[in-house]
Amino acid sequence: MDTWLTVAATIWAVGALPTLAAGLRGWDPVGRLGRSGVGTRVSARWGWFVFELPALVTFPAIYLASANHHLVGNVVLGLWLAHYGHRGLVWCWLVPKRGATVPVAMCGASIGFNLVNGALLGWFMGYVAEYAAHWLTDPRFVVGIGLFAVGAGLNVWADYRLRYLRRLSRQDRVVPTGGPFRFACCPNLTGEIIEWVGFALLTWSLPGLAFALWTIANLVPRALWRRTWYRGNFDDFPRERAALVPGIL
Repeated sequence: MDTWLTVAATIWAVGALPTLAAGLRGWDPVGRLGRSGVGTRVSARWGWFVFELPALVTFPAIYLASANHHLVGNVVLGLWLAHYGHRGLVWCWLVPKRGATVPVAMCGASIGFNLVNGALLGWFMGYVAEYAAHWLTDPRFVVGIGLFAVGAGLNVWADYRLRYLRRLSRQDRVVPTGGPFRFACCPNLTGEIIEWVGFALLTWSLPGLAFALWTIANLVPRALWRRTWYRGNFDDFPRERAALVPGIL
């Protein structure tokens, strides 16, 4: 791996650890844990579209601009586009509540986050990666792509289940029920963590690992905050329900 990429990806990966610790302590300058965040607020739908767009563009642009197009890279690019194409072009218009807002600080932080991840992964795949011819049958790839598929399926199902429950009750806030919601209050976040852990495994790369660590650092505090919010706002919310993984967290 190029020295500069190793250094950059290592620094990026290590940076996730204090971010996780700060999030667990409730530090939330950008408004991810329910606080107002810094700056004015903008439409959640437009905000999500704008800050997911860099991820959708950066990785593909860097990889496709390289001369190192290979089968593994093409598969990884397809998985990336499937996730961010849905997230940035479909989900943001359907799932966030009409009239909901997000802080500008969250948009700015997310844009930076997506640019760094997209650049590191795009450069690795396009200019560094050299996979063995049999990599698509390697256990790391097979298990990784299985985790990615399961995680993505759980993430999408849970998001749209919440949307359905809100439309059914005609209220913005509901106690989520059904399927994995019987065991954890944020299976959508559980799914996203599983998805990117699988991605790190199937790419077997330092940038992929860094992305997985940042996903955990962002989503674990968010899931714990969400469970606290449910407990404080709904008397009938099951107190024993896990935040992410039953019996663990």
